Amino acid sequence: MRPYGFPRAARILQEREFRRVYRRGARLSVFPLRFCLMRRGEGPSRLGLAVSRKVGNAVARNRWKRAVREAFRLNVHRLRAPADVVVSVSWEAEAADVARVPEAFEKLLAWADAHTVEAPER
Repeated sequence: MRPYGFPRAARILQEREFRRVYRRGARLSVFPLRFCLMRRGEGPSRLGLAVSRKVGNAVARNRWKRAVREAFRLNVHRLRAPADVVVSVSWEAEAADVARVPEAFEKLLAWADAHTVEAPER
């Protein structure tokens, strides 16, 4: 794997996994993004994306998803413990706000260590 790759194991793909993070995770909102973060017991940190059609057309939504994935790939190593992170984009966000994604991830990382919820026992 490339050092900054985004393999399938680093993605949250199933609806039940999204629901678990939404239900049990800690939340942070940094415009234009909303984060829901829950620590994992083991394994790599994973990212889930929720970008509504209200954000824009397919081109705009894909631009947001690329920016969020890039910020996650470049910063995931800074999380002290593995975590599931679900990111959604605010409906009020405009195309120019994509440039604010790296700044939002910086705030998330500063906040994450103190506020993440431990993974539940299975």
